[in-house]
Amino acid sequence: MNRMAFKHRPLPDPPRGSHASAGPDAIDLASIGGALRRGRWLILGCIVVAGLIAVQVLRTSKPVYFSNVEILLDTRQERIVGVEQIVSDLNVSNSTVAGEVAVLQSNLLLGRVVDQLDLVNNPAFDPYLVEEPGVAARMVDGVKTQLAQFGLLQNVPEPMPDAAGDTSGTLSAQDARNLVIWQLRRNLSIFQSGISYVITVSMSAHDPALAARIANAVADQYIEDQLAGKLLATQRAIDWLDNRLVELEGALRTAEDAVVEFRALQIRDQGGNVQGVAQQLSQLNAAVVDARNERAAAEARLTQAQRLLNENGPEAAAAALNTPRLTSLDTEMADLERRRAQLATRMGPQHPDMLAVDLALNDLKRDRVAAIDTGIKELESALAQARARQNAVSDDIKGTLQRQLDLSRTSVRLSQLERSASATRQVYESFLNRFQETTQQLEFQRPDARIITEAQPPLSPARPRKKLIIVVALFLGGILGVATCFAKEAMDRSIRQPKQLERLTGTKVLASLPRLAAPGPLRNLLYRKRHQHDALIYDEGLRVLRYTLTNPASRRPPPKVVMLTGADWNVGCSVTAQGLAQVLSAIGQDVVIVESNFRRPKQAELWGVEDTDTTLNSYLAGDVDLAQVFARHVEKRVWVVTAARTTGNAADLLSGDRFRVLIEGLSAQFDTVILDAPPAMGVADTTILADVADAVVVVARSGRTRGDAVVSAVQLIGASGAPVLGTVLTDAEIRRKGLPVSAPQPPVAKQPDFAEGMTDA
Repeated sequence: MNRMAFKHRPLPDPPRGSHASAGPDAIDLASIGGALRRGRWLILGCIVVAGLIAVQVLRTSKPVYFSNVEILLDTRQERIVGVEQIVSDLNVSNSTVAGEVAVLQSNLLLGRVVDQLDLVNNPAFDPYLVEEPGVAARMVDGVKTQLAQFGLLQNVPEPMPDAAGDTSGTLSAQDARNLVIWQLRRNLSIFQSGISYVITVSMSAHDPALAARIANAVADQYIEDQLAGKLLATQRAIDWLDNRLVELEGALRTAEDAVVEFRALQIRDQGGNVQGVAQQLSQLNAAVVDARNERAAAEARLTQAQRLLNENGPEAAAAALNTPRLTSLDTEMADLERRRAQLATRMGPQHPDMLAVDLALNDLKRDRVAAIDTGIKELESALAQARARQNAVSDDIKGTLQRQLDLSRTSVRLSQLERSASATRQVYESFLNRFQETTQQLEFQRPDARIITEAQPPLSPARPRKKLIIVVALFLGGILGVATCFAKEAMDRSIRQPKQLERLTGTKVLASLPRLAAPGPLRNLLYRKRHQHDALIYDEGLRVLRYTLTNPASRRPPPKVVMLTGADWNVGCSVTAQGLAQVLSAIGQDVVIVESNFRRPKQAELWGVEDTDTTLNSYLAGDVDLAQVFARHVEKRVWVVTAARTTGNAADLLSGDRFRVLIEGLSAQFDTVILDAPPAMGVADTTILADVADAVVVVARSGRTRGDAVVSAVQLIGASGAPVLGTVLTDAEIRRKGLPVSAPQPPVAKQPDFAEGMTDA
């Protein structure tokens, strides 16, 4: 039988799907999982890099310690004495707490802390090492300022003060102090604890002991500032009251002296007061006896007063006289003596107030002597009046009436002077009492706040939080890796899934073949187990492809000549041809692989056969006859026709009748002829080879072959009239769980050599 005369019958075209009906890629959990699985090393790399960066940052960053002091604004009042304070206690409210927070943040208070702790000379606050905040820091300060304006933040960052040094670069003492205060304010946080009346002072520093010392110093300075303010206000009040008392004392003395002098003038000029004159008028009509008795009494009093004055001195005479003037002077002298005793407890003898009191006492003593003389004169005048009354009662009545009229006029002035003196005395006594109360307050002052928690050096740094930073860095690295992976997937136009390939090409995916990775340097149990599963899945995919080609239930006859081509180079077309030949031979078919890829021949390398001079190239070029074409028997029921590498005239060699004659002869000799063709795009070889094939299978590689390349390849082959049976996806992503293990195939008998069949033909 001459099998070389066999004419192949082209298979009908398989049904193609409509491209217009293809929808966009749907994102599901499987595709997301596949993208993460493919980018696992990228994600792991991002996580490792982020972790290394975090570790490096932690190694270079200095630890920061926080130390806190809690201050309670005390609303309870202690009353040692029941007197009103000069500076009242705080009426605590949220506004008051905010004001006290501002006091704690003030430059004046912090400046005293800087001076107390000598922070200008502390290396941690070296003003010469202060750097101006960078762009990021200024942006953060701007955001904090905006938040503070809306009431969302209490501490407003202060801008760096201007510090201009001299030509030698040395800062002035004031500029250096201002820079240290600025550093202290930036590292100091003062805020209200919740809705309570507790103010928390938190200090951050690289030295835990320094942080605690500064926090305690700020709190102590705040308490001392409150006490100093109250003491200063009380001292100012005492000084003012003291000056005011001196003025009031002089005014009171003047008013009382005016009253005394006016009364003395009444007695001296008008002979008595209104009541006395009235009595005189009632007695003027009495008997002369009354006048005589009065004269006798006056003579007796005058005689006694003169005798006591001559014998015992003015004091004895004053006791006998007992005039209102003397009584008033005695009262004033008692008040001045008491005043002098009070001043002597606080002041020396040369103090102006003591000198003024002594001067007043001397004046009163002189007034007293004058009053004694006046009393004696009054007695003498009374005696003269009594004598004159006896002689001129009528004249006395007339004069008394005139005096009564004059006294009525002057009594109004006396009343005014007395009221003025009384009012001045009341004011003086009020100020004197307040002065004494304020003096008592000066000895006892209490602050409106107290420290309830003292700052202690922290045992561990608050920043940086190493574990949190590392966890966040790893998390952000993972997010970056996942985002990069998804971005890479979004920009990737290669084919990943069989459904995607079917949707793009409109043809059926005949098989999905996993990637068989080469073993690494450690061929361990895990690799052997995985390799075994992948190999089984790969064999099952080839069997599915074989079933599609040899399906006995199909209405069309099985193809004799099957061409495998790719949409691009290095998609696994030659390896797929090798595997297809093996599974076809396993069911008893004689299979021959024709190396049709003259540009990159792979079959000789895959099967491990040696190169010879008699190749397919020699036959197509006309150098040898058909009988001299050597088909190598490489495996049971599998033969290979090798080809030499050439690029220039590959299409010319395949275009001749000799290649068609060869394929017809092989079709008659073998059950299946497999053409290992080059890619469909970019070369003319594939279109020529498709003309002699009964079926064409387009091979695409997952993750490498672009979808538009596969579509173009299928369209190009379809336009040439060749039947595209379907596609094969290599390096496909598969699941390894629950995969059945195929039973080994029974051995097949050895077939005759291809060269013998060709000779017989």
